[in-house]
Formats: sequence, C-alpha cells, structure tokens
Amino acid sequence: MLLAAAYLLPLMAKEKSIINGKITDDSGNPLPSVNIYIQETYEGTTSGSDGSFELVSSADGIITLVASMVGYTKYLKTFDLTKEKNIIGLEIKLIEEAIELDEAVVMGSSFSSESGKGVVVTSRDIMTTPGGAADLYQSLKTMPGMTQVSESAELYVRGGDPSETITMIDQASIYHPYTYESSFGGLFSNLNTGILSEMYFSSGGFSAKYGNVLSGILDIQTKNLPRSTGFAAGISMAAASFDGEILLSEDKLGLRFYTQQSYTKPIMWMNGGLDDFTASPTSRNITSSLIYKTSQTGKFKITGIYADDKQGVNVQRAEYDGTFNGSSETRFLNLQFSELLGKNTLIKNSLSYSSHDNNWLLGVLDLNMFDRTYKFRADLEHTFTNNLNFFAGGEFENRRQTYFGVIPEEDYDYRPGTSNEVLDEKIEENRVGGYVEINKLNLLGIPKLFAIAGLRADYFTKLEITNFDQRFGIGYQLSDKSKLRFALGSFHQLPDFRYFAEEDGNPNLKSMRSIHYVLSYDYEIDKLNSMRVELYHKDYDNLPLEDDEINYTNDGYGYARGMDLILKTTLPFGINGWISYGFIDTKRKWLDFEEETSSS
Repeated sequence: MLLAAAYLLPLMAKEKSIINGKITDDSGNPLPSVNIYIQETYEGTTSGSDGSFELVSSADGIITLVASMVGYTKYLKTFDLTKEKNIIGLEIKLIEEAIELDEAVVMGSSFSSESGKGVVVTSRDIMTTPGGAADLYQSLKTMPGMTQVSESAELYVRGGDPSETITMIDQASIYHPYTYESSFGGLFSNLNTGILSEMYFSSGGFSAKYGNVLSGILDIQTKNLPRSTGFAAGISMAAASFDGEILLSEDKLGLRFYTQQSYTKPIMWMNGGLDDFTASPTSRNITSSLIYKTSQTGKFKITGIYADDKQGVNVQRAEYDGTFNGSSETRFLNLQFSELLGKNTLIKNSLSYSSHDNNWLLGVLDLNMFDRTYKFRADLEHTFTNNLNFFAGGEFENRRQTYFGVIPEEDYDYRPGTSNEVLDEKIEENRVGGYVEINKLNLLGIPKLFAIAGLRADYFTKLEITNFDQRFGIGYQLSDKSKLRFALGSFHQLPDFRYFAEEDGNPNLKSMRSIHYVLSYDYEIDKLNSMRVELYHKDYDNLPLEDDEINYTNDGYGYARGMDLILKTTLPFGINGWISYGFIDTKRKWLDFEEETSSS
C-alpha cells in the first residue's frame, strides 16, 4: 500500500483543471480564433470555428481567465480553482467595440489571411484554387491585378516585372522563392503552404513599412507553437511528403517540419512526355521551425528552409538542337524575437540569412549565379489610444551577387563553339532603411474618418543612392459593412544588380520610381461573403533603358491603369470560393523596348 501511494502521489500532484465553453458576439454568433489564456501563465488556446474552446491547465488557486480578439472588448474573470477544479460550459460574450485602427486603416490594395486587412485568403483557399496546384504563387496569380504571362509562378503585378514584387517571411526577405528557376521564372513555390499562419499581399499603395520594392508585397507570418504532437504523410504519382508538429514542452517549446520530394518521371512516362527530358525534373524541400515561448506574449522562432531541384530538357531551336540542364539550391534561415512591452508596445526583431545557387548549361552557355543576403530588421508598434497608433522600424541588408562562367557574345546563339566571352562579375551592396508611420481614427474629430501617413528613407552605401518616399491614405467608414479608401504614395526600387555590372551595365544607374494612386470600395455582405472594387493608376520613371554608348540609362518610363473586382462567397452545401475580374491598360519603354510597349 505504501509503495502504491508513493507512485500515486506524483500523479495526484499533476492533476489538471479543464476549462471549456463557447464564445459568441453580442448577437449570439460564434466567434472563432479568439485567444483564451490564463493571465501571468504560459497556458492558452484559441476558439474553434463554432466558438468552442477547451483549456487544460496545471494552474491552481485563484486565476484570471482572459479572452481577447481584435475589434471586441477584452473579457477578464477571476476563478478560484481550489473551490471548483473544472469549469465546464462557460459562456463568454464579447461586445464589439468601435472600429479598431488596425482593421480600418489599411493602405492600398491588400488581400490577407487576417479578417481585419481586407479580402480574406486562407491556406484552404490556396489548397483548393482551381489551377493553383495547391501552390502559394500559382494561387495568387488568380487574384485581380495579376497578368497571366506564362505557366511560371512569378507574379506580374499590375503591369510590373516579377522582380518588383518582394516576398518576406517573418520580417526576412527571400529573393528566390521558386523551384526550377530559369530566365523565364520558376514553376512552383519553395514555401510550404502548411507553415503559413498569416499572409498579407498588396498589389499597390502599401505601407511605408516596405521599402526597395516597386509593385507588390507578399508578407508571410509562419505558424506559432503547436497545440499537440502529430504527423502526416502523403504520396502521389508525382510527389511524397512527410510533415509533423511536435509539442516538446507544453505551452513552451514546439517544433514543426514539412518535407517533400517530387519525382515527375512516372507522370511523364504515363503521358508520353519522357522523351522530352534527359533528366526528369525533381525537387526537394525541407521546411522547419522551432518555437520557444519566453512569456505569455513573447517568443523566439527559428525558421529554416532548404530546397533544391534539377532538370534536363531537350531544346529544339532554329540554329541549334541541344539539351538544357539546370539546377538550383536555396537555403534560408531566420531568427525572430517578438515581445509585448507593457500593454501598448509591440516589438519584433529578425536576423536572417538566405542563399541561392543556380547553374544553367545549354550549348556554349555555362552560367553560374550565387546570391547571398544578410539582413537585420526591427519593427515597433505603439498604441497611444484606440484612435492613434504609431509605427517605426529600421533594417540593414547586405546582398552579394556573383555571376561567372561562359556566355555567348550574340544573344540567344547557344551553338557549341560559337563566339563567347568569360563572365566574372561580383556585385555587393548595403542598404540601410527606416520608416515612421501614424494611423489616426476619427480624423479632425469626424467619426469614421481615418487616415495613415508614412515617411520612408533608404540609403545604398556603395552606390551612394538615397531614396525618400511619402505615403498617405485616407478613408471613410460608410457603414458597419462598407468603407471607401484612397491611397497615394511614391515607391523606389534599385534595378537588378546585373544592370550595374562594369562590363555590360552602368554603375551610375539610380533607383526606379513609381507613383501609385488607388481608390477602393469594400463591402462585407456578412462574415463569409465580401466584395471589393478598385480603381488604380501607376506612373513609372527612371526605368533602365538600353543605350548604345553606356549600356543603360534611366530614361525608361511607363504607366499602368485599370480596375479590379473580387467577390468572395460561401454557397450552400459547403461550396466556397471567389470570382475575380481585372482590366488593365499598361505600357512601358524600358530595357530593349525602344518604344512604349504593352507590358507583360
């Protein structure tokens, strides 16, 4: 008996409390994704799609239970767990507040996984978009404002070039997020959809938070601590995958990983396309993140990505029949720390490294490209009142590109033995950037009138180029379901590094510039259905233009204007999706286009 009691004592000491219930709004509708946690502990959870939640706690004595969600008043209630060990069937009602700043003040054209930032796009949408191949970029190409140029995954945003849209992961930039990357772009994303928690995509008029980018932003936040341990595996005729999430320490430390290996040979064998390839395309991807909670509001997150691919394709050209062999390797590592200081100040810091190695072989062509990026970024958000937010941040980025190998002297003449030249170019640049931004609700004392104003500066230390950008947005909440917004801003971006090369470029080029004008109307039919109509105009100048004497000048220019419409809807029988329509008129005079030409 004594021995049995000795074994039972630690089990009794570990007895936990169960707190469950349901969260609704003041109309009785269930509220999903509400944060529920015990104050001053690491224990918390979120409500499900039906508003229900269950929290298993090791806390004892008197606790304070908190339920919070943007746009609703915070719920706080004290319980004594010594008197009532389990709290079952708790009903929590959150009262909607006056419109919150983060929800109302969003500049320009945005689509997001956060309901406060515009038309909602979820991981499920990405997985189920017809023609999207369950791929992030292929799915985004179905959005309004996108130009369908080819089957590549690159984003042509409102007449812009793919290089004018930047992808960020947890504050870090990644410049080569594609597999099978060639001069025509990459085919699929290197970013596993499973790791995506929040996504903000903007096709114009975006915040001063984003610098050195001309046309579009894809800002991704990865998932946080897993709630439990689980694994999943999948296999098909073209790929195999194995994913997992491991809770290493309850509400403290967790690991997520996603692995995928593609093998296209069986598909090509079945469809008779195997003869077109000397090496059928294959790719690997390993994505993982380690999350450590330092407090209820703070965390460290380490995210890593490794991806590689290779292919061999028979090429038939008028002057030469041969084989194109391509291979690439991408590495990405990011350490992010975030913490809430007091009640009103949020800080986020990121230290990252990314690399991309590429090799192309075709006839006389033997080109290697190495790209290395080191970056530190810090962002701060402070809430003065419900009507006034302040944002500020800074970043330092070092980027190095190396091109070496053999290239033909005449463009597109890849015949073996043809005239060629040896290429050995190394280009390095440092960028220091910073911004400040203010969001104001009830502007000039007028209820429902809101505005955002931001300033940004970027300095390139080696080229000695300084860019200043001003961005402004104003809007009016027409009703509880609709709002009208206008955004105006200037945007600068350095041309691709290869245009600065000593031999065949111009080291004296300056930054490209674009002015965005965006007018949009949003209408939320209900929580599952929404609509947006948007008019936009963009002017471009300082674009690189080929020149017989100095290779390139900044005399290029162009414009893009159009209308976008998107309707996101949920129909009976579980059918959901979106309908989008876009009209664009765009022309550019740049690179080797000597006259204004419709942009790709």
